[in-house]
Amino acid sequence: MTDTPQNIFIVEDEVVVAFEMTDLLEDIGFNVVGPSIHLEDAKEKARKGDIDIAFLDVNLGPNKTSKPVADILRERGIPFVFITAYDADQISFLGPEDRVVKKPVSSEKLVETLRRLYPTLET
Repeated sequence: MTDTPQNIFIVEDEVVVAFEMTDLLEDIGFNVVGPSIHLEDAKEKARKGDIDIAFLDVNLGPNKTSKPVADILRERGIPFVFITAYDADQISFLGPEDRVVKKPVSSEKLVETLRRLYPTLET
């Protein structure tokens, strides 16, 4: 993990939410990878993208979750945070070290989450 993240990957199937998150992060100086609104695109970017950290929506449509994307990121050693309206105990594939942020997300919540992972972060 780098000392300061630059490239933040967003996986979110709700287009409006995806672009709101993108705008929030870009406004405070980050480069956004994506956003990916479809699972296959997200898996491809997770495999090959220049990513420092990712924000993953849990539910990506009927019978689709971001678990495969999380698995790829985990294999690559890239930290990620699940962003969801679900409670953590409702996510069957959540690992003991996985982080969850409840929707709706605000710029304050995103920055707070980034600061927990990167204590030296300045924004």
